[in-house]
Amino acid sequence: MNKIPECLIHPVSIKLLRQGHPWITSDNFSNRFPKQSEFIVATDERKRPIALLIHDPHHRNVKARVWSTKFPFDREAQHFTASIQGRLDLAFEKRFQQKELKERENYYLVFGEADQLPGLFILKLKDRILVQFYTNFWNRYKSIIQTTLQEIFPEITDENIWFQLRGETKQLQKLPQNSVDPDRKDEFHLAEFGIQYLIRLGLSYDHGLYTDMSSIRQIIKGYIKPQMKVLNLFSYTGAFSLWSLKLGASSVVSVDLSPKYIEWLQHNLSLNPELDHTRHEAMNKSVEEALEEVHKEKRTFDLIICDPPSSSSDGEKRTSAIKAYKELLMKMDRVLANHGKLVVFLNTHQLNQDKFERTLKDYLMELKLDYKISSRLQLGQDCPTLKGFPEGSYLKGMVLEKQ
Repeated sequence: MNKIPECLIHPVSIKLLRQGHPWITSDNFSNRFPKQSEFIVATDERKRPIALLIHDPHHRNVKARVWSTKFPFDREAQHFTASIQGRLDLAFEKRFQQKELKERENYYLVFGEADQLPGLFILKLKDRILVQFYTNFWNRYKSIIQTTLQEIFPEITDENIWFQLRGETKQLQKLPQNSVDPDRKDEFHLAEFGIQYLIRLGLSYDHGLYTDMSSIRQIIKGYIKPQMKVLNLFSYTGAFSLWSLKLGASSVVSVDLSPKYIEWLQHNLSLNPELDHTRHEAMNKSVEEALEEVHKEKRTFDLIICDPPSSSSDGEKRTSAIKAYKELLMKMDRVLANHGKLVVFLNTHQLNQDKFERTLKDYLMELKLDYKISSRLQLGQDCPTLKGFPEGSYLKGMVLEKQ
């Protein structure tokens, strides 16, 4: 192996790295890393080596990710393949020990940086596996990842292992590609908490069920009581809606602007004939329009679930979810029953949980609305988080109880 180049990193990056942050972002230092180098040894201002980095010069923002802070770094790089296999095995074993995961056929086998496999996420979807790369770096190690997966899951064939390149930029947002045939499409069903869902691989960027929300769906089970009236805003393909019906809600209204997602939700309903479909209503319109409509009809709900996209556009301007919450809180409050609950989410790493809470409290105070926080919601179970890495704690939520 050629000598690994040693490169000075930005003073802020040095500080963050020593606090446990695993990324080196784009700056005047990282943009000068040798383009062809697979690994970089990060050094401080005194030229002391502090971390072995895996390098991705093509990523717009994250130029390198911490692989190891253990000396000697040349030895760490030499044993890189064995380390991949060892870290994969450890991540799999952690999941196998979690009893909660036995209630669902969808869970993360690997959750990136929190499993010491930076930029690598692996989803088990019934008898398929979806491998997601958030850095081009992992492309050259596809065969090792696949071999390790099939050693643990020998029943999973080549055609049922999918690879997908994901990321923040449009350049990285590719459709899932099968490891054998990139033009292949696949549709199948899987169960989460006894509910069947349609999964589509190879047809769109997302496959139809947000597994990182699964542990939260389990947690809010305690808030969904029989005979409740539930409103699910930004419903996507209806996981919270179907879960509410299964838990005995007397009525569930699902709202989404996308006809595709509403149709997908209706298909998911058809997969579960034991659920009372007459208790469900789908509204294919914007959340704002739906809230105005139910308000005019003087309808109220005991529980409102609100999981907006991190940002949205009306064709003229783009609005972030946190800014939109001020108006949403006012409109949701008008249709929330006395002592009802709001389950609100924010899906971005740009605001941490504390900032999210402070912002909503400020909005509530300004709107003169009286609520208390009943519970805080965050990633968990198969989606661990890493101290010192706020970007990994992108999903946060709260249960707000109307006083």
